[in-house]
Amino acid sequence: MKKRYFNNLLHDSLIQSIQILQKSKYGKGNKSKLTSIQSALKLTNRLFASTDNSDNTKHKIINFRNIEQTEQIPKILDEFANNFETQCLEKNGASAKNYSLFSVTLLKIIKTLNADKKRGLLSAHGINILNNMFVKYPVEYKKIEIRDPLRFFFVIIELVIDAERNLSKNYEFDIILLRQIVPLMQRYYLKYDDALLQINNEFNKMSKFRLTVSIGERHKEIVQIFLQYGIAQLPLEDKISRAKNTLDKIILEDSDSVVLEYYNLLKLCFNDKELCPHLVKIANTQNRTGRRFANTILDEVSKLQYS
Repeated sequence: MKKRYFNNLLHDSLIQSIQILQKSKYGKGNKSKLTSIQSALKLTNRLFASTDNSDNTKHKIINFRNIEQTEQIPKILDEFANNFETQCLEKNGASAKNYSLFSVTLLKIIKTLNADKKRGLLSAHGINILNNMFVKYPVEYKKIEIRDPLRFFFVIIELVIDAERNLSKNYEFDIILLRQIVPLMQRYYLKYDDALLQINNEFNKMSKFRLTVSIGERHKEIVQIFLQYGIAQLPLEDKISRAKNTLDKIILEDSDSVVLEYYNLLKLCFNDKELCPHLVKIANTQNRTGRRFANTILDEVSKLQYS
């Protein structure tokens, strides 16, 4: 009986192609970068469906001879993305866990480049790769899953910040990208009174995938963009209930610092034209307190414009 062999042909071929490039004259100048990329790619083996290689098909080696040295890493990134789509998304599904490992590997490949405009363009390209995948394979969330979606969200933010830093301009968020994070943002908003603070605290505590990262103000701003979009997509009944709950807590809370966290979350609803009339009504029916800060917030809410 003929022995059957199983392997990940496309993924193995990519790694083998990089090894050959590293040893050749065409890899001169990129050798250390290629070592880092190989290490990152080898950690992604579980993403790829095994292939029956009963006919002993040989690996298809990528020829880098006619590829400019500066284009070698972008070429590797695109090959990895193509392999992920055909061998993982089509066969293993678009879980947040799969997307998380893929996107962090994408980021590690990009970060092997020196910080400059070319790297910024590659980071933007990485986000576009994800956007194109989302159209065909939207992120699948498990009901109680938090860790992998949050890691995935964190990597997206890192890609955005890397693109912004190296291109010297703010990234314009595509609605396709925003929609992928909606379930996660809604979970945090409905579960935590200080969802903004909670997400950023978890970012600080989580494993950074051996990347040198520090959480700054831009992280918080981007979280706010996604959270605000996620809140707006909730059913009106849920939005009203959560906003009323937040206003109740503002009135009952003695600590101004805690009230400020509630207020920062409530402000994300101020541009929601569907919710604003209800916010005004709730604020106008609340009893005033002995705390000026809370009363000032109630006054602000009661004067919201929504026409």
